Amino acid sequence: MQAIVQDSYQGIDALTIQTRPTPRLTPLGVRIETRYTPVMPYDLLTERGQLQQLRPVTLPIVVGYGFGGIVREVGRLRQSKLLNQPVIGAQLAGSHQEQILSTLPPLLFPVPHGVSLAAATTIIGGADAAYFAFKKSHIQAGATVLVTGASGSVGTYLLQLLHLFGVHIIAVAHSSRHDLLQMLGADQILAYDRPLPEQAADLSAVTQVIDLAGAVSLLDQLTAMLGPVKILSLALTAYHPQDPQQRFAFTSGAIMPADYRWLLQQLATKKLTAVIQEQYPFTDVKRAQHHLTTAHAAGRILLTYNQEATAQ
Repeated sequence: MQAIVQDSYQGIDALTIQTRPTPRLTPLGVRIETRYTPVMPYDLLTERGQLQQLRPVTLPIVVGYGFGGIVREVGRLRQSKLLNQPVIGAQLAGSHQEQILSTLPPLLFPVPHGVSLAAATTIIGGADAAYFAFKKSHIQAGATVLVTGASGSVGTYLLQLLHLFGVHIIAVAHSSRHDLLQMLGADQILAYDRPLPEQAADLSAVTQVIDLAGAVSLLDQLTAMLGPVKILSLALTAYHPQDPQQRFAFTSGAIMPADYRWLLQQLATKKLTAVIQEQYPFTDVKRAQHHLTTAHAAGRILLTYNQEATAQ
């Protein structure tokens, strides 16, 4: 099988596609034929060596984290009903490969009827991070929240979750994404590529900022317009607001298996919508990752595997 491999810290253009042995089935294993993997900022940071303290690895490694695929073999200690079923999951040893051996039952989730496998795959590193941020922020219905990076793979889900739970949303993104943000439930939209004070005369109702963009200069502009607020960031490990009444915290973590099942059910009942910006064959991984860094975000970029991928 083929896999996308990182064997240096030279970034996107140093990635290679290599032939590796197909993983052998184990009693606790499930062999999955990969259909989709999400392209994530996490991958790019790993490829540049920026996560070596948080995630020490021994190169070479297969890159990637999340996946969606079809179960083709089931070990004797796993449920046989999974055979030939669409599933999503996380692969700590790297997901950007044509075959995956999943050996951790809590990290594998069947996709409900009526949900496309591509849509379900966007939950990994997208809806799960958004739901984690939502729960960590303890936001109540009726509150006003400002979200940076609102049009990205996490932001597009976070807006929907906030809207679902009755939160007033001010979304910050590029001006080209205005219609998308409005469709996802944003009550007010600020374009970071235009002068912010001209767009928002009064932000006094904002009590919480959820930062998904990780842009210090943008936070500086926004916090200068805000009063006492809590700033929760999934993108910056440190930030020092100029106003001493503004409190900053970085957060990172995981949601529970039951939360993944809940998110999948929200897709099945159309209460949540997956936003897919682009799909690339996995052999075009470099182009896909460069697109992530240069294009204005509009949901998730996916890599596709096997000819049937577009039909799932």
